Amino acid sequence: MARALILSLQPPGGGGVQARRYAKLLPHLPAAGWEFHVVGPDPRLDAVTPEPFPGQERFCHYSQWVSRSQRCAIRKNRHRAGTPLHLWYGLRQLIHRRLEQLAGHNPQTHALKGLRAMALETTATIPFDVVAGICPDFTVLEVARDVAGQLGKPFIAIYDDPCGHREKGLFHPAHPERQLAVLAAAAGAVFASPLTLQRYREQGLLGATPASFLPDCFEVGNAPPPAARTGPAAPGEPTATVGAPLTLFHPGNLGPWRPIEPLLEAVRRWEREGHGELRILLYGYLYAAARTAIRSDPCLRNAIRVHAAVSNERSHQLAEAADALLVLIGPRHTDNLPSKFFEYLPHATPVLVAGPLGNPLQAILEDLHKGLYCDIESSSAIFDALVALQRQTSGYRDRHRLNPDAIGAYAAPQVARAWGATFDRFLVARPSP
Repeated sequence: MARALILSLQPPGGGGVQARRYAKLLPHLPAAGWEFHVVGPDPRLDAVTPEPFPGQERFCHYSQWVSRSQRCAIRKNRHRAGTPLHLWYGLRQLIHRRLEQLAGHNPQTHALKGLRAMALETTATIPFDVVAGICPDFTVLEVARDVAGQLGKPFIAIYDDPCGHREKGLFHPAHPERQLAVLAAAAGAVFASPLTLQRYREQGLLGATPASFLPDCFEVGNAPPPAARTGPAAPGEPTATVGAPLTLFHPGNLGPWRPIEPLLEAVRRWEREGHGELRILLYGYLYAAARTAIRSDPCLRNAIRVHAAVSNERSHQLAEAADALLVLIGPRHTDNLPSKFFEYLPHATPVLVAGPLGNPLQAILEDLHKGLYCDIESSSAIFDALVALQRQTSGYRDRHRLNPDAIGAYAAPQVARAWGATFDRFLVARPSP
């Protein structure tokens, strides 16, 4: 059994997107001949919604090096805004931040020191064959490379997100010299998007370092077994009448980098033209300008509901109950593959993706026959997709049940095998120093 030590500032159990990506994989990797042990900040100190998972105590090694200002910020965000505890921890956050500034304390540097210390402490009791780091937080890759060098082990770079500025069809890498040095030292590199991998090759950052794209996955058993079918609908044939109710579910935060103004305009048009009952349920943070637009427009208030974030288990219940899952990708993030798309794949619920043209998810969506892709910057394209979805929801559910092998390729056990095979290939290409 080979073992990899993975350094990350968003470790499994933390409840974030990257955290869930690896929490799903860890229990299945031993069947592929690998154990991944992850080092990162303790989610009880560093995550708004820590979510334990099976195998956490075995595979996760948590650092307590979390700055006091960060601890207070997390505790503040665990309480509803305006409540006494929210105000109390907010005050403590400001006080500790000021004291840290006066002392020259940097929370990021402190967390990275904790990663290094916990990594070396873990290697004193468990033998590892390789050391890896996960970006975002590019400096984690540099720490992982240095730890690997200190231990005399190969180093692998993992890019969950690119390090640099994305501008629709363009990518401007940050710290290109440092990234070149990290990737030159790596036995291999894993990318969470095929377009990110392509961009790194085009920028000449990879050189001769072998690299692979490995997708996110879904955990087997998250969706109930499919109900009995009465027979599939013909492709493209309407399966619902105009005016049928349509409920869309969106899990996760929406910051201003994912603008929803074109979606709001599509909703206004839907209401004006009388297409029936439309409900869009947003669970998580929504940026202030969008909240204001919804509150100030009776048409939008009638159709769009904004709720607090829910647990992963509850989110699957909501995905199963909805007519469609809504996935939004920021117009600048052409290479982004949102984890929520893969997380809810086992549900027969169709997906409406609004994102930039050229995003790799469009081809995956079409291959799986899971729903519709449209331009996130075009209100007319979003409106047309809503109308088409209203007519064909049942048809997409039937096609989901006819396509189990293609969808099953993204199940956690299958993706874990791909990770194991990829790490094996990297170590053959560049064994231990």
